[in-house]
Amino acid sequence: MRALGVDVGGSKLLACLADSEGRTLGRTVRETGRATGPEKACRLIVAAARELREAHGSFDVAGIGFPGQVDFPRGLVRASVMLDGWLDVALGARISEALGVPCVVDNDVNAAAVAELKQRDDDPPASMLFVSVGTGIGGAITLGPHLWRGHTGVAGEIGNTTIDRHGATCWCGRRGCLNTCASGSAMQNALGADVRLSAVTGSDHHRREDIIQAAATSLGIGIANALNLLNPALVVLGGGVSQLGPGWLEAVAAAARREAFPEAGQCRFELALAGYEAGATGAAWLALEMSGASA
Repeated sequence: MRALGVDVGGSKLLACLADSEGRTLGRTVRETGRATGPEKACRLIVAAARELREAHGSFDVAGIGFPGQVDFPRGLVRASVMLDGWLDVALGARISEALGVPCVVDNDVNAAAVAELKQRDDDPPASMLFVSVGTGIGGAITLGPHLWRGHTGVAGEIGNTTIDRHGATCWCGRRGCLNTCASGSAMQNALGADVRLSAVTGSDHHRREDIIQAAATSLGIGIANALNLLNPALVVLGGGVSQLGPGWLEAVAAAARREAFPEAGQCRFELALAGYEAGATGAAWLALEMSGASA
């Protein structure tokens, strides 16, 4: 049994082919953007799937991680604040028909959290808050080996929690969401288009460090609210911004522990183990689990 896993993001689409033990057999990338609506996304997914099928052989099931609100049982994308034009789109049914295999759809950070759990099989957390920080901020909650999606499937959306009701306007239309002050986009906007977040020399260095520290503090405050509410055993930080490394992790953890109840702050903070392909490999795992074929 083999699975196609697809991670649809705000700047790229990453697809991989995985075997029943989750090993990646091949991968391919396509560019996306805010204007990537349902028709274009479906074309990109099908093209990536056909490329992998031609290069590495057939697959039996497909999984998609999508950046938005997903009705998991129905494979339905309700909406997205990252991509325009998505409202009640039956993405699972469309891709299943196009590829001729069953297809499961979940939120992209849920998919990444599944990949993270698989990386931690030897020491599984009793409960985990997984926070992905990239273009935007997303979250997922796990209890034992299972995702907790909540009553209507939107549990974990920490990026759209408000920490400053007079703050900047978020993509979702509300003001002061965590996305607006702690995401990769927020940091890049603060730096300006002419300065890369990875800049480490010259006059930009101190400004960059100040911006990263401010964003880490804001993220820690947002996570502190989640700690008081959920009291997880483990907080994992993933996504592209997590490549800033241990110093950033420590700054986020310190801010969270300052703001949370002392008992709630008695959790571990760790960087993600699943890496760059987590969304795609997690989507493949979800598809394999749906089929009953996962190892």
